Amino acid sequence: MLQLKNNTPFKPGMALFPDQNGVDTFYAIMKATFTLGDKKFRIAEEQVPPFPADEYWDKPGESSLRYASDMHLGKLSTDVVLNGQAWAPKGKMAQYIDTAVMVADRQKVIRVFGDRWFIKGFSGLSITEPEPFESLPIVYERAFGGTHIIDEEKGKIKGEARNPIGIGFKGKHSASELDRQPVPNLEDPARPFKGVTNSGLPVCYGFIAPNWMPRLKYAGTYDETWQKKRMPYLPEDFDMRFFSAACPELTFDRYLEGGEPVELHNVSPLGPIKFTLPVCKFNVSVQIKGKTEKLAMKCETVLFEPDENRFSIVWRDSIACDKKTLNVEQVTFEIDTLSGVVTN
Repeated sequence: MLQLKNNTPFKPGMALFPDQNGVDTFYAIMKATFTLGDKKFRIAEEQVPPFPADEYWDKPGESSLRYASDMHLGKLSTDVVLNGQAWAPKGKMAQYIDTAVMVADRQKVIRVFGDRWFIKGFSGLSITEPEPFESLPIVYERAFGGTHIIDEEKGKIKGEARNPIGIGFKGKHSASELDRQPVPNLEDPARPFKGVTNSGLPVCYGFIAPNWMPRLKYAGTYDETWQKKRMPYLPEDFDMRFFSAACPELTFDRYLEGGEPVELHNVSPLGPIKFTLPVCKFNVSVQIKGKTEKLAMKCETVLFEPDENRFSIVWRDSIACDKKTLNVEQVTFEIDTLSGVVTN
């Protein structure tokens, strides 16, 4: 019987399934949750376990992805994601504010407007002034995007493949049909939303759903050839970039090591959040048929959740065990290094 020995305060996970080439592979996962504060943070009392499947804010297909599954073949680099809200500074109402997520050498800025609408006039559609707000959710539902079902029976549909559940997408709608319809709350300050269009820019800090672009283009081809020659394994043209679920600006070209500076602006009523990521190194070993193998855990996901006063980090590594899956006997998780965290 497989035994798991967890000598850490964090939540481990395990998975066993074929890799990209159909080789049975064992995956070791470690997820650590910390309190989120200014400069100092602690190991959270409640440790969130790895997510076994994708979780949406509401009904799948009609809402955005809240949490991406941690059960997959692995990422090629680190994803940085934020689930939260925009908060006006010092509790004052604002018509718009700039939020920012800055980690290491990467940064993304999103300008968040209060609610606005298209208004039809003699010269066409205009946009109302933004309503003042104290806080607004930063979710894809409030970013540019959408879907226009022109003729469902004939399959005539236009949509924004990067965000089919957003707002502001024109499709084939007339000006009258767009009158009093909502305008995107979330914008890139460098590419502001200028009016009704089919080519706006969806911006958000959240996870990208697997059937949205750009992830979808990496999923591979599931055609008759795949059914005959590869099924149930992944198609030959599957690209591991499919598992990178952060927005492109916060999808790194490397694995973060810990110790990188973090700044979060206007995503908490408490003000700016500044700290450095903890340095966490693990000793993880897998015993297969009496032989012990060491794993090198890589940082795959950093998730900030300011409204929950927490952030989490997920590490993973794997080892091929083809034809030996029943001989995986024991997995041991231990901490080698943990620094940058208040422990008392």
